[in-house]
Amino acid sequence: MNEQLSILEQLPDDFLTLEPFNIRQVFPNPTLLHLKGNKSPPLFVSILLHGNEITGLKAMQSVLSRYEDILPRSLYLFIGNVAATEKNQRYLSNQVDYNRCWPGTDMPPNNITDLMLKVFEHVTQKPLFAAVDVHNNTGTNPHYAGITSVTQENQHLAAMFNHIALVYQHPKGVSTMAFNQVCPAVTLECGKPGDDAGILHAADYLDSLLHMDHLPQRPVAAHDLQLVKSLATLNIPDNVSFDFNLNAQVDLTFETGFERKNFTEIKTTDVFAHTRVDRPLAITNEYGEDVTDQIMRIENGRVYLNKTLIPAMITLDKTIIRQDCLCYLLADYHS
Repeated sequence: MNEQLSILEQLPDDFLTLEPFNIRQVFPNPTLLHLKGNKSPPLFVSILLHGNEITGLKAMQSVLSRYEDILPRSLYLFIGNVAATEKNQRYLSNQVDYNRCWPGTDMPPNNITDLMLKVFEHVTQKPLFAAVDVHNNTGTNPHYAGITSVTQENQHLAAMFNHIALVYQHPKGVSTMAFNQVCPAVTLECGKPGDDAGILHAADYLDSLLHMDHLPQRPVAAHDLQLVKSLATLNIPDNVSFDFNLNAQVDLTFETGFERKNFTEIKTTDVFAHTRVDRPLAITNEYGEDVTDQIMRIENGRVYLNKTLIPAMITLDKTIIRQDCLCYLLADYHS
């Protein structure tokens, strides 16, 4: 799919009322909006990099509906994968993942890496106040922020959203990692798509950034922010069948409520899954290196972890698992 970038200097009349299924009636292509405000430098916000993660759209509709005239701060709003949004999919079968294509990606050059480079170069010609990328999880997770560098400003951005933040270096090519090179940058994980609490939380957060004169100049208090780091990514190989039903006749089974393990400690004695094959999971570290045998062991058909770790972003959506991953494994950042 050969996507073209549209750049607009004015909010379309129908923006505040459009729904994801008809987004292309207003935005036929990925679109960068540049809206002038009282303060500068601008805030950069990216939404719909994954088409079925609609909280960013709903949050920005809420924020922009609060201002009839001029914004408190200038704003760049990038509206990403509108084709997938229209179909309520993360990305279409003939597309690549829009949040793996930003500068710094290890993906071969393609039309979307070119598009993201164009967006990045356009908005970074002058300083930015901060960059915020709004996402959802498909599984049950608390709201949390993600940062790729533990700077004082990034920690303040994260702590403003919630008391827990994920520090990660993989996957490459995500928006936050690219923008972290030029300004404070954060990813917001706002729970399941369309959840009212997530929409309100994101909207109030973004509105606060539009009003701020500057980020705090003092360190973040230790009790205000718990940092965790991503140690590993869990994938299920394509030749391994799986289900979230312990009675299913498949290669790998998880308990029905598996997603409730998100952000809970899994000890070395806790059964993580059940399997009838020798290599039911492929586990890689932040550098993409295979660490399966270091992280996982199998005893009598039961899968265990070799160290106490914290799963996050578990999803039960089999399509997302095949497209992306089963989950990530976290540890305390300072351990």
